[in-house]
Amino acid sequence: MKSYGDLAVFYYRLQHTELALKYVKRALYLLHLTCGPSHPNTAATYINVAMMEEGLGNVHIALRYLHKALKCNQKLLGADHIQTAASYHAIAIALSLMEAYPLSVQHEQTTLQILRAKLGPDDLRTQ
Repeated sequence: MKSYGDLAVFYYRLQHTELALKYVKRALYLLHLTCGPSHPNTAATYINVAMMEEGLGNVHIALRYLHKALKCNQKLLGADHIQTAASYHAIAIALSLMEAYPLSVQHEQTTLQILRAKLGPDDLRTQ
C-alpha cells in the first residue's frame, strides 16, 4: 500500500499525473480494504487523488474526493480541527476553478472561522 503511494508521488513529481493517479487510486483501494473509509490515511489519500484529478482538469471528480476527505476529517478529527479547515479551503479552491464563486466564498469563510477559533486573530493565517 505504501509502495503504491510512493510510486504515485514519484510519478506526480515527474509530471506523469495519469500514471500517478493510477497508483494513488490503487493505494486508496488497498486503504479501503485494510483501514476502511474512515481513517486519517484514507482522508489524506482522498486529497491526493483530488489534487491529481484537479491537475488533469477533472475538477468535478476532484470535488467529489474533497468532499469525502471533508466528511472523513469531520468524523475523525471534529468540525473545528485545522485539518478540517484545510479540507474546506481545498473545496473552496475547486469551487473557484468551477466559477462557483459564492460557494467558494462560503467555504473560505468556514475555513477562516475554524482557523480564528483555533489559532486566534493575531495569527498570520487569520488576517
